[in-house]
Amino acid sequence: MKILITGAPGTGKTSISKILSQLMKIQYFDIKKIINSHPEVVERIECKEKIINPLLKKILAKELPKDYIIDTHLIEYAPKTDVTVILRCNPIILRKRLEKRKYSKKKIRENLEVEVIDYFTQLTKNDKVIEYNTSKNTIKENAEKIKNKIIKKEYSKGSIQWTKKEYFTMLK
Repeated sequence: MKILITGAPGTGKTSISKILSQLMKIQYFDIKKIINSHPEVVERIECKEKIINPLLKKILAKELPKDYIIDTHLIEYAPKTDVTVILRCNPIILRKRLEKRKYSKKKIRENLEVEVIDYFTQLTKNDKVIEYNTSKNTIKENAEKIKNKIIKKEYSKGSIQWTKKEYFTMLK
């Protein structure tokens, strides 16, 4: 099975992916390591961020095995998968997580906006999508619940909406 775990920074992609990989006995691939081992995919660096070349998609298609779990927020370069899991997080909690990581105010605002406008759900081309709120449980509990949703095929594209006025006022 090919599984993509995506979502805004701070939603738990890497931590959950690694545990889910153990629970499902499917190999986990770190997309950052793949990018770092192929410098040709880095088009340029702007404000300390790597701008990725579409060549990454071709490299992933060659290097990934039949079954895998991969996590990335670079959804536009992600390979076609059997299931896409979009991790979501309450914007108030997400802000705290990003502040703890010492993100700049600008990056926090950008990532909160991505979460509030449902960016990853809108961008995914996969119909088999599980949206999962990581705000309340431990990483292990989240991974176990996601595993069960994958096994039971409990798809839920578009099921999480942060429409309260308070979330939008956070973006000002």
